Amino acid sequence: MRRSSRPLRAFALAAAGGLVLAGTTQLTTTAVATAADSAQESVIVVLADQIADAPPTKAASGTRRDRTTAAQDAVLNKLTGANPSKIEHFSLGNAFSATVTAAQATQLAQDPAVASVLPDSKVTLPESATKPAEGAAPKVNAPAAAQAPNAICPTDPAKPLLEPEALTSIHAASTDGSKSAADLADGSGVKVAFLADNMDPNYPDFIRPDGSKVFADYQDFSGDGPNTTDSGAEAFGDASSIAAQGVVVHDLSKFVNENHPLPPGCNIVVKGVAPGASLVGLNVFGSTATNSAILQAIDYAVTVDHVDVLNESLGLNQYPDASSRELFQVFNDQAVAAGVTVTASSGDAGITSTIGSPATDPLVISTGATTDNRLYAQTTYAAFPFSNGKWVNDNISALSSSGITQNGRTIDLVAPGEGNWADCAPAYAECRNFQTVPQPTDLESFGGTSESAPLTAGVAALVIQAYRGTHKGASPTPAQIKQLITGTTRDLGLPADEQGSGLLDARAAVEAALTAPGSSGAPAGVSSNIALSTDQLTLEGAPGSTQTASVQVTNVGNKPLTVSAGTRTFAPLSSQTQTTAFDSTTLPTFPYYNGTNWAYKKVTFSVPAGAQRLLTRMAWQGSPKTVNGTSVTPVVRLTLLGPDGTFVANSRPQGGAATANYANVDVRQPAAGTWTAVLYSAAGPSGYTGNIQLAADTQRAVPYGQVTPPVLTLAPGQSKPVKIALQTPASGGDADYSVTFGSSDGHQTTLSAILRALIPTKNGSGQFGGTITGGNARAVSPAQTFSYEFDVPKGKKDLDVAVNLQDPGTIMDGVLVDPNGELADVNSNVYLATQTSVSQGKGLQLLDANPLPGRWHLVLVVQNPVTGKQLEQPFTGTVGFDQVAVSAKGLPSGGKLPAGKPVTVPVTVHNPGVEPIAIGVDPRTNGNQTLQPVPLQGSTEVTLPEVSSDAPVYVVPPDTGKLTVATSSTVPAQVELQGSAAGIDVFGDLKKAQSGSTVSVATIGEKKGYVSKGIWFADVQELGPFGPAGAPAGHASYTASMVTAGFDQSVTSSTGDPFDQAVDPAGTGGTPLIVAPGQTVTVNVTITPGGPRNSTVSGHLNLVTVPTLPTGVTGLPQVGTGEVIATLPYSYKIG
Repeated sequence: MRRSSRPLRAFALAAAGGLVLAGTTQLTTTAVATAADSAQESVIVVLADQIADAPPTKAASGTRRDRTTAAQDAVLNKLTGANPSKIEHFSLGNAFSATVTAAQATQLAQDPAVASVLPDSKVTLPESATKPAEGAAPKVNAPAAAQAPNAICPTDPAKPLLEPEALTSIHAASTDGSKSAADLADGSGVKVAFLADNMDPNYPDFIRPDGSKVFADYQDFSGDGPNTTDSGAEAFGDASSIAAQGVVVHDLSKFVNENHPLPPGCNIVVKGVAPGASLVGLNVFGSTATNSAILQAIDYAVTVDHVDVLNESLGLNQYPDASSRELFQVFNDQAVAAGVTVTASSGDAGITSTIGSPATDPLVISTGATTDNRLYAQTTYAAFPFSNGKWVNDNISALSSSGITQNGRTIDLVAPGEGNWADCAPAYAECRNFQTVPQPTDLESFGGTSESAPLTAGVAALVIQAYRGTHKGASPTPAQIKQLITGTTRDLGLPADEQGSGLLDARAAVEAALTAPGSSGAPAGVSSNIALSTDQLTLEGAPGSTQTASVQVTNVGNKPLTVSAGTRTFAPLSSQTQTTAFDSTTLPTFPYYNGTNWAYKKVTFSVPAGAQRLLTRMAWQGSPKTVNGTSVTPVVRLTLLGPDGTFVANSRPQGGAATANYANVDVRQPAAGTWTAVLYSAAGPSGYTGNIQLAADTQRAVPYGQVTPPVLTLAPGQSKPVKIALQTPASGGDADYSVTFGSSDGHQTTLSAILRALIPTKNGSGQFGGTITGGNARAVSPAQTFSYEFDVPKGKKDLDVAVNLQDPGTIMDGVLVDPNGELADVNSNVYLATQTSVSQGKGLQLLDANPLPGRWHLVLVVQNPVTGKQLEQPFTGTVGFDQVAVSAKGLPSGGKLPAGKPVTVPVTVHNPGVEPIAIGVDPRTNGNQTLQPVPLQGSTEVTLPEVSSDAPVYVVPPDTGKLTVATSSTVPAQVELQGSAAGIDVFGDLKKAQSGSTVSVATIGEKKGYVSKGIWFADVQELGPFGPAGAPAGHASYTASMVTAGFDQSVTSSTGDPFDQAVDPAGTGGTPLIVAPGQTVTVNVTITPGGPRNSTVSGHLNLVTVPTLPTGVTGLPQVGTGEVIATLPYSYKIG
């Protein structure tokens, strides 16, 4: 399964000045079904009671540790079955990590003492398996049979079906004699690397018929070594998608559930897009791996193995999502500069602007997911038996992360990512079948954008081979490869922010490579294609302004082409909304794909003639309920059947037992007539009972804006410009449009145009808005995001952002990014209600004193799950300046104060916003000092390989211009320094560590402005690749320093300093004063002068809010930074 690229912590609850942490990482690959109950899962369990009366201060640490451990043991002792393993207790946050069975993970999720169960990153490597699994290695002596449409088994078992179905969907191979890429190229001579987990590179389907090996290299950077058998699904899926040989026969009758039998001899073979390519497998996930493992693997792939293509089926939704101080992006960009094409999965969190990094990088090929449904017919997944036995493909998968990024981009293209087969080896923990008692198997159901990306990488290999063959051995650059692949995609007729340029077309991309300018000649029967100078545009301006751009259209074929250009958006055609009652205890039931019993209900709606898009949305209130003493959150699924009963699409919730309370399914070119929606949930009291809202909206495509000229004729190799003019939205926010290009050779592709209207601030304030729907509950992912930009003029005292929600049950986080890319503020509509408790409201506000002038970014993050009370929820917001009213009558501004004589000054503060704030006083000197931050969690002395809970976590105070973390290790290692929302992630010098240095230093600093306040993480990773013994034992010492304004010890206040824990081991965070919206309060500040007589003291009072308050716990940013809402200067001479 696909793993996160970031070892992050989830924040569960913060008391007034205390932080509560637990370790977690993100899972971002999709398999068709959950693992077996007996399969092992590594999880982080956050308890509901965070023991606020025993704060995580140094003085109370012993008491807190005892109480948290006792509470965690009580939860563990309730579990039935085998004893959990690899248990790690956290005391700063009341949470623990453990390896449990799937059944135990479900028990934990249902335990009322548990707040959340999140996936961890405990992934290790496989044993070498040079012999085929029993019954899994017969060679295919006959070619795959010609496959009739909707065939799920071969008519002759000796002629297995060719899988995955994706091969035919993208024209990579065919079984009916139609043209495909396989007629022209197989990837020979091209080396493709992938970053994933563990696998067996000697599995029989990675041995060519002549006995040579597909894998040119296989290395471990995780630290666990290459000889373990945990995990495996992601690596086997990636390798199969790219270069499986199709020599192992798999009998699906041995894979499916006994309730849904298939005839014996339902044989398939799995073949990759580029079976002639060589593979380099790099394991970067394991029990102790950090992001450094990924950087090391990228470096190794480029500088040691000299690969041509690098696939990264991993990612994270981070803030900001693209930065020159995020070294994962930097290393990818360096790989591209070195001639390596990088493909990246967009994520599996849905179409609601959830694209994760590294897919946000404009230099990589960002890939979303489309549907293939034959696997569902073979396994009965997704309620397929309710259909007529037929299916259609090539819709956008409901799990595909798409939408618009923080910097105004979208995905580059889509490729199959829902419902395909891949090789697997029975020895691996994630290779299990769908039987009621799952058994080890030689096959896996593989999907998600984690499949889409390696399919794209395989096509890149085909393009490279084809180009070399007709260009005297010269290789195309990564930019050319991206241009050839995105310029030849097939337009699906869907929105730009869902499909990108369109569906990957391997045949067309290879043809374009063969005939690209400079070609020495191409085989007969090759079509001519076009390529565009870019596959997407981002146009920004004032609301309602017309923005223009030009794109070059090139005929990369060998004959003249006529090209027509146009634009597309969508207009409403029909809308139907219905509410239907659902009762999982009384409705009829059916056996699901895994043999469990599910209740179902069918409802219908109509689609009119002329509809070109059908968007269905569903909402339900799967609120926690108690069943047999445990808490459950019921999930509802949706499957769509066309008027004739054809299986079309399904909702693909991603939260497992965690409900999203929302789903959407998008269908292209829907047939007119009466459609059926099958709604289904687990049967019995654990399933859903209540109302379900279902909306079915149809649209038709309409033009928008202008293209000039609309028609152009191009000779072979000729380029001409096309001018594009489009209008930005009427208020601050984004819109997406497609610019379509159709050629006389019958190919149609598109360019994505993202139009961003800046929030107008020239007149002192500006408005923006949006509509919340929901997400699919993908772990550690947002439900939905909204991105905005605005300009801050010089000389403003404070920046004020306010958002008004309709449903207080929705958790929305706000991320304010300054012109340097630093987090100026992170907050949410979760606020401190008392000194030890939080509440949710309808308001979210962000504040920043003395904001830097320039272009700012605002990102609003809706966390899973939404409440399900409505299908959509509009919100409004404002950006303003100088709204915070503060006064400090009597605060010295010159003159003398007697030494040792306290002076108390009342400071009044007015809250102008829309939610309560908890304020304190952070007194600082005007001069900078170099101070040593105190770890809030973890230790400065760690054993290697490092356990994530041992690594130090720091709180950085306001006014900090530079932060440095260094490690001194007994073995070469690399240190990492990561901001709270992961958008800034810097490392020590890898080359020095590779040269043997045991000292590693990571630094973040700003010449103007400050580094982000709040939490910063540190980690250290030994250098791979590692041998069978894994990473060696060692020791590392951390040293941290920061250049920051000094803490004025002569100033105290009635609230204390919420940031005192940054430098004071005994710091408590004070007792901040809670100020309601519209309320004015007084904080007493006392100055007790001390120092040499006649010396001048100058400083400032930062009026701050509490750092480390929780935001949404299901995804980043997870914790607030605290705010400086105002700064009050003071100065005096000591008399």
